[in-house]
Amino acid sequence: MMTYIVIGILFAIILLICIKYWYLWSKLNLQKNEWMAHIKESDTILHSMNACFMLVDRDFVVLRTNYYDLNGIPGEPVSNRVGDLLKCKNAVRSEGCGAHHNCGSCMVRYTIENAFCHKKGFSKLEASMRLFSPDHQHIIPCDVSVSGTYLTDADQEQMLLTIYDITELKNTQRLLSIEKENAVSAEKLKSAFIANMSHEIRTPLNAIIGFSGLLASADDDAEKKMYLDIVAENNHRLLQIVTDVLDLSKIESGSLDFHYSRFDVNDLLCGLHGILEIRLKDKPDIKLVCEAGTDEWMIYSEQQRIVQILTNLVHNAIKFTQNGEIRFGCRPHGETDVYFYVSDTGIGIPVGEQDKIFDRFTKLDHEVPGTGLGLTLSQTIVQSLDGEIGVESEVTKGSTFWFTLPLTS
Repeated sequence: MMTYIVIGILFAIILLICIKYWYLWSKLNLQKNEWMAHIKESDTILHSMNACFMLVDRDFVVLRTNYYDLNGIPGEPVSNRVGDLLKCKNAVRSEGCGAHHNCGSCMVRYTIENAFCHKKGFSKLEASMRLFSPDHQHIIPCDVSVSGTYLTDADQEQMLLTIYDITELKNTQRLLSIEKENAVSAEKLKSAFIANMSHEIRTPLNAIIGFSGLLASADDDAEKKMYLDIVAENNHRLLQIVTDVLDLSKIESGSLDFHYSRFDVNDLLCGLHGILEIRLKDKPDIKLVCEAGTDEWMIYSEQQRIVQILTNLVHNAIKFTQNGEIRFGCRPHGETDVYFYVSDTGIGIPVGEQDKIFDRFTKLDHEVPGTGLGLTLSQTIVQSLDGEIGVESEVTKGSTFWFTLPLTS
């Protein structure tokens, strides 16, 4: 009887142990499923985010990352260091991440090492990197923002890196900065232009008003002629200012108009020479030479705009030339274009200033009268006529301004 009792007790104990084991196994399995679900959920979140995550140890070995999924790289992830995984130029061109002599000055490496040493994280480190393309054929400059969270797992130190590609953001910021600088510069130029315009308009107006009064009281014919010449000169100057401002307004509104016709370009140059020569009466040491051909040369273009451009260029040459010659003319340029030019023996333009002279409101010498719009207007007109404009100049030896236009349009 005692034997049966002992057997029953042992059976009950074994049954209880089995039930306890089954209970623990079920609970453990449930926890395992929950853990797997959490891991799967974490992986889903990790792989679906635009940021690149890397779990790294103190040796910069990547333990876990979404880099492969983020970049659509098939295959099993390979254990790499951070620089090797990102294809850092220095890592690829040496024995790996940390081996290149430039790695000692890498801000990303320094910041991560410092965070491990102080057992703390860091945030929003911005750095520039140069990475190889996936095919290793090109080096791609990029900007990144890196944050790190310090972790410990079973006494193993780890750092969770969050890396954002901010290249486009930085490029946009740089462009906005340039645009802001240009806007500020343009605003300063406009302010200077307005101040200059008030002076430029007031000067001929004062001359016209003053000499008109003197003309009314003058008795001598020679004196009257002198006053009339002064009034006429200032009338012309004032008209040029108004024309420039009106053309600028049309350019701003996109309504600059053009009227094409067929005309003899050599005849145009000869007629323009007679008009422009009058402007040289105050500079007898300058000779204006028209290098037009004698044969008829018919082209189809915008006659009045060509006159306007050449007039602007010759007027500029007169302003900056004290003696010598100013030559202007044209010749065929290839089979489809005509080449116009104005050459002078003036003071010339420094190489560093030659790119600026076509900018709006720009005047290299503020002592010289003018609105600073002539070259800007000339460039806009030439480009609107499908041509090109430029300058060749040497300081103290003179300048040659040129532009090309299609023979037909």
